[in-house]
Amino acid sequence: MSSRFGARHPVGLYVLCAVELFERFAGTLLGSLLLLYLNERLGMAAGAATRLGGTFNAAIYLSSVIGGVIADRWLGTRRAMLLGALLLSFGYAVLSIDSATLLYPAAGLLMVGHALFKPSISSAVGKLYPRNDPRRDDAYSLFYVVFNIGSGCGPIAGGFLRSHLGWSAAFSVAGLAMLAALAVGLFCFRYVVKTAGPNTDAQTSPSTDLTQPTWPAAALLGVLGSGLLFTAVYEQSGQSLLLWARDCTQHSLLGYSVPPSSLLGLPGLLVLGIQPLLSRTQSVLSRRGHRPSPQLRIGIGLLFGVVAYLILVIAALRQERSQALVTPAWLVACFAVLTVAELLVYPLGMSLMTRLAPQTATAAAMGLWLVLLAGGHWLAGEVASHWAMWSHATLFSVLAALALVAVLVLALAARPIRRALADNAHADKA
Repeated sequence: MSSRFGARHPVGLYVLCAVELFERFAGTLLGSLLLLYLNERLGMAAGAATRLGGTFNAAIYLSSVIGGVIADRWLGTRRAMLLGALLLSFGYAVLSIDSATLLYPAAGLLMVGHALFKPSISSAVGKLYPRNDPRRDDAYSLFYVVFNIGSGCGPIAGGFLRSHLGWSAAFSVAGLAMLAALAVGLFCFRYVVKTAGPNTDAQTSPSTDLTQPTWPAAALLGVLGSGLLFTAVYEQSGQSLLLWARDCTQHSLLGYSVPPSSLLGLPGLLVLGIQPLLSRTQSVLSRRGHRPSPQLRIGIGLLFGVVAYLILVIAALRQERSQALVTPAWLVACFAVLTVAELLVYPLGMSLMTRLAPQTATAAAMGLWLVLLAGGHWLAGEVASHWAMWSHATLFSVLAALALVAVLVLALAARPIRRALADNAHADKA
């Protein structure tokens, strides 16, 4: 690689980034259309559709824990990732037939495919480097950027494909994207294997008992509880925010027609502009000796979540008074603030979980984090299911309140978190 960054990292990283790009494009294309497909095409009530969508997303994250165990113990990373990509391709193909009868078989294929693919590709990035290699953080940062590029492009493409070519075409393109991911994996995975560093992540102790006293229960519960509530707030993009974009906003922006589902691609694209600003801010603070603790930065992110939905409360009140469609600029502003929250909560939350857990149980800690995401997705669907029962201002107020409760949960756990981090640092030195 000629670039400085490329020269420092193995080719395998870029292979995995390419695979993830195609998978996220396909996954978010489906995610942006699923609620509309259930509601408009299959005739499912909005409340039932949001609840089913939330349950589906929760099942994906819950099954990822099982998929990770299968990959580690029996299939291996390579075969699990490739088999997962193949099953995802089949799932999108079945969905493209556009039949209510085949909805649940397609969902089953997608769930099993995600269960094998998600944990495998994430762990494959880490296996490219020794455990203490400083390049590992940079690698995951690049992986996260690519993740968001795919997440941003998928909904935009899905909205236009559905509007101009129909449901089958949109789901077919998702299937083709997964076939592209599979092809990259099949023909280029040798680079991942050849350049991988020694597997230094193997546990030196088999103990992952969650009841052992070395687990700082209060600290972990604070991180998990606040993260679960934030996930319920953040994952409204494919739930109530999609319904708001469809029913209450103008379908044009800067003079261009914009399908409602395409607006859901904004967070993924906004990451590209917001992440450098956050990194620059953190760098400046560090040089001045004012680097905030991880839990403080997570708390600030949760407060941004409160602000994001207060913006929509104002927009909803204006829309209710005027009974006219509002500009999508309100939704863009909400997504921008919510993206700041995402970039502060999720990466730091994962990092904090691994720092709080015993060194022999970091995999168990990440399993807990995946269960948390599943619970958050389920709760997101439950809240959004009240779309037709509550006023829009009330619904967005509830979401702002949930984000505020998340702040309080984290604040209550602040002292146990500080104590646990100090204890772990002392133990590592010893």
